[in-house]
Amino acid sequence: MDSKEIRFTVHQRTITALQWGDDDQPLILALHGWLDNAESYFKLAPQLAGFRVVAIDMAGHGQSDWRSADSGYPIWSYVEDLHAIKCQLQPEGPIRILAHSLGAGVASLYAGSFPDQVLKLGLIENLAPFTNSPDQFAEHLNQSITDNLSSQKPASAKSKALLTKLRATGRFPVPLDAAERLVVRSSEQLPSGELRIRVDPRLKMRSSVRLTEEQVRSTLSRIIAPVLVIAGQSGLSQELTQARLPFVKNIEFRWMPGGHHLHLENEVVPQMAAAFNEFFG
Repeated sequence: MDSKEIRFTVHQRTITALQWGDDDQPLILALHGWLDNAESYFKLAPQLAGFRVVAIDMAGHGQSDWRSADSGYPIWSYVEDLHAIKCQLQPEGPIRILAHSLGAGVASLYAGSFPDQVLKLGLIENLAPFTNSPDQFAEHLNQSITDNLSSQKPASAKSKALLTKLRATGRFPVPLDAAERLVVRSSEQLPSGELRIRVDPRLKMRSSVRLTEEQVRSTLSRIIAPVLVIAGQSGLSQELTQARLPFVKNIEFRWMPGGHHLHLENEVVPQMAAAFNEFFG
C-alpha cells in the first residue's frame, strides 16, 4: 500500500505527514521517535488492516518546519501540536494513537492531559518522557541557553549511500531499507545530487526544562483509554516504564523480539501488526 503526502498548519508552521489507507476508515494518528520521521511507519502502517494511518513529521523532523529561533522543543510543545492536528483531522470524538519512543512520551502526556480525546493508546518502546529531579534544573537551563546562543553549523552535503549507511549503523540501528527511507525524508536534495540533512540541529541539544517524575506519574494516572506498550527484548531498558505501569488504570505490557526500532524489523512487523490490529480493532 502506497502512502500519500498531507499537510497541516499549526501556528503558521507546516507539519507534513504521510497517510496510509482511505479517508473514510477509522483514524490512527502515529508519532515517530527522536530524529526519525513519518517513514518510521512504512512497514507497520500498511498491515494495520481497515485503518487510516496518519503519521506526522513532528516539528523540526522530516519535512516539517522548524520552530522559530526563539522557541525550543520542550515536550509539551509537541503535545500542543498533536492536539491541533487531532482537531483538524477529527474534531469530534476520540482517536486511536500509535507512537514510538519520543512520540510515545508525547502521546502519553496527551492522553493524560486530554483523556476524553484518546480512544486507545498503542506505544512502542516507551511510556511517558524522560524526567529530571528539581536539583538538575539550573545546570540544564545553563547548558541549554549556552548551546542555543552558540553558532550552529549547517549540515554538510553527503551522498545518499553514506547517509544511509550512517543511519543504519548508528546508535539505534535500523535495517538498510528503512535507513534509506528515513534519510531521504529527513533531507533535501542539492543540485549536485548529494543530500543535506534538514533536521533542526537544536533537537540534539539538552532540554532546558524537563518534567519531574511526580508530574509524569500524576499525568499517567489521568489516562482513561486502554494502553498497550510493546517493547523490544534488545531495545531500551524498560526499568522506568515498568515502574510507571501501576500509575495507568488500564495498561498491558508485552515483550517482542527486536531492538529499539522493532517496528522496522521485517521478522517482527507481522507479529506487532497482529497485536495492534487486535488492540485497536
